[in-house]
Amino acid sequence: MKGIRVLVVDDEKPARARLVELLGKSSHVTDIREGQNGRDAVHLIGHGNPDLVFLDVQMPELDGFEVLRKVGLARMPVVVFVTAFDQFALRAFENNALDYLLKPFSDERFELCLERAIAQVRMRERNDVSQRLAQLLNAWKPGGEPLFDRLAIRGGGRVLFLNVDEIVWIQAAGVYVDLHTAHKAYLHRATLADLEARLDPTRFVRIHRSIMVNILHIRELLSQAHGDGTVILNDRTELRLSRSYRSRLEQCLGQPL
Repeated sequence: MKGIRVLVVDDEKPARARLVELLGKSSHVTDIREGQNGRDAVHLIGHGNPDLVFLDVQMPELDGFEVLRKVGLARMPVVVFVTAFDQFALRAFENNALDYLLKPFSDERFELCLERAIAQVRMRERNDVSQRLAQLLNAWKPGGEPLFDRLAIRGGGRVLFLNVDEIVWIQAAGVYVDLHTAHKAYLHRATLADLEARLDPTRFVRIHRSIMVNILHIRELLSQAHGDGTVILNDRTELRLSRSYRSRLEQCLGQPL
């Protein structure tokens, strides 16, 4: 069986050395190359054609996320992200089923991670990996603000913390939005654009200039003339789909409509 070509990219020499040492113990790995920054990563991925990359997230000048953009997702091999503690980055990896090593990591954790990565390489899951990397880049903006888990809804001298998973759809109302859940609607001071930037784009998508919907609650789509349509939710609520936002819904669902 063909051996695995691995690239290790980390700006910290001791971290690279440890990964190289551990990789050297695997009978599946036949070639190991090293890069010390993001620019090395872009060059070595483009010219060395590795099967697997251990990619540090926090690097000066060109970080791990920027490497993905520079190389292009279609050309990226299987990736294992290596990072110091960053709860928002870790959540983004987990939400998109991407593997990572959290520094400092144990030998056992590394071995499990390598085993899964080799399985991905062997099964030639590059298209699936590319799709998950695309979702990651959409969901995580390096240096940006973290995505919302809950929204603080103020009213009547109280603050209600609403889990965003409970939101079914959202409608713009000037400088406010109406947050519709399965049982109640809440008026929240924020614009639709504000929420679009801070809600998980793999779950929430804008289907009209004044409407955003949680795709998990979509039951049916009725197409109309000129690309417009009607989105029908599980509770039979009907929402307008504007043709100018149709491509966003297709991208979020990962399939043409």
